[in-house]
Amino acid sequence: MLAVSFLVSAATACIAGMVRGFAGFGAAMLMTPVFSALHGPAVGVALCLLLEVVVALPLVPGVLHLVDWRRIGLLLLAAAVGVPVGNLVLTWSEPAPMRWAISAIVLGAVVLLGSGWRFSGKPSNATTLAAGVSSGFLNGLAGMAGPPIAFYYLAGDETVTRVRANLTTYFIFVDLIALATFLSRDLVDFGTGILAACLAPAVIVGGVLGGRLFPLASEAFYRRLALGLLVGVAIGALIL
Repeated sequence: MLAVSFLVSAATACIAGMVRGFAGFGAAMLMTPVFSALHGPAVGVALCLLLEVVVALPLVPGVLHLVDWRRIGLLLLAAAVGVPVGNLVLTWSEPAPMRWAISAIVLGAVVLLGSGWRFSGKPSNATTLAAGVSSGFLNGLAGMAGPPIAFYYLAGDETVTRVRANLTTYFIFVDLIALATFLSRDLVDFGTGILAACLAPAVIVGGVLGGRLFPLASEAFYRRLALGLLVGVAIGALIL
């Protein structure tokens, strides 16, 4: 546990937990590139998914009363279709073209949000299903379900408190779906589980700290940070 690779992983998990606790998403952006570099892409993505579930558990009870369950249900239904497809692409395709594609998609979403564009009224069912499928695909591919869903919610007119509540709740379920897919294909071994257990305290502490910082932030700061995280995802996708 005193190995440099473990200490780097623990520090990364703690910082990622703070980001997730504050923003409701973004932990995978930090963890996946670092874990993939240290432990290989397949192990790195699986480890990220395990820790994403761990960091979300203490946060969920406090936000459930703010969740729009109908929309979350549609998103998860679509994500369940996208996750296995992304997982197959992870194991079968060349990684470089996918990294560039992910980066381009995320940067396009950032430019659109930065321009001030918003949904007029509530998004349609078709838009909701498209966001869920693309989120599931990216989760199965790179353990990063965040960009499509963050764009989906930030482009609406809901308060940041409700946005964070829906993001926090959605991600724990979509990560469980992705983990089930990884387990069914024997992509999560005993060693990965032990490493996740050892890193769990770091990511939990970070998540709790981030959750306590959220009430101190303004809505404008939250949205700026969310856009910054999405830019980080786009850059991180290039070095996965």
